[in-house]
Amino acid sequence: MKQVYSAPDLIVAQMLKDYLLTFQIECIVKGDMLIGAVGEIPADTYPTVWVLDDADYDKAKALVEKYENNQSEDQVFNNVWKCEDCDELIDAQFTQCWNCGKERIN
Repeated sequence: MKQVYSAPDLIVAQMLKDYLLTFQIECIVKGDMLIGAVGEIPADTYPTVWVLDDADYDKAKALVEKYENNQSEDQVFNNVWKCEDCDELIDAQFTQCWNCGKERIN
């Protein structure tokens, strides 16, 4: 398990986690319960996003960079993917085709 992002708040951490999940990168948010202690204790208490599989780290870091540099929330989640089995266009946040049930492959 490797850290790919340190977020300024829990909302950003969760949004990035959801973004990575759309690319089938399993990840978690750590430190989500510590955000209330920011400034109160001498430690880094910001929420962080971690990939569960180290093999996904490089892909996740590239996606984090893309997310940070040139993607607004609307641009990220309004993208679509095409099902390999039935050619149906599916919104990016979904990982399974609504028409035939095929899982998205990246």
